Amino acid sequence: QIAFMTLTLFPIRLFFAAFMMLLAWPFAFIASMGSDEQELEKPLCWWRKIVDILLKAIMRMMWLAGGFHWINVKGRRALPAEAAILTVAPHSSYFDAIPVTMTFASIVMKAESKDIPVWGTLIKYIRPVFVSRSDQDSRRKTVEEIKRRAQSDGKWPQVL
Repeated sequence: QIAFMTLTLFPIRLFFAAFMMLLAWPFAFIASMGSDEQELEKPLCWWRKIVDILLKAIMRMMWLAGGFHWINVKGRRALPAEAAILTVAPHSSYFDAIPVTMTFASIVMKAESKDIPVWGTLIKYIRPVFVSRSDQDSRRKTVEEIKRRAQSDGKWPQVL
């Protein structure tokens, strides 16, 4: 049964998940097209928030194709007014991408990640705080940017 499902269901799910990822790419590309570095430091405008809802639906379909039919959440997510910064740990797997793609919260990540084909466009769209490992001053700048976003009175999403 495992061999049969591997030969039949797995390729279909893989194709559908890849299709959803490729479907999300043009929306993220168009929404972030023409934006320079200063604009990346500003919150999303109204029409990009509409693209945000569309991308969340596409990403949910991608996770559904990957076998995550229902994602159980224990407790409730703190509102931005209660907690501007959420902590996700232990950062040990690719499953960390699930809460990121389901919420499009601001995240902190290494700057090299924005150069990944297709996925890098989606990463740039969510406007993370990039940390450069080669820049000695990057840690200080990252802490300042996290504070700025956390104290924006709801203009930025929660920092994850």
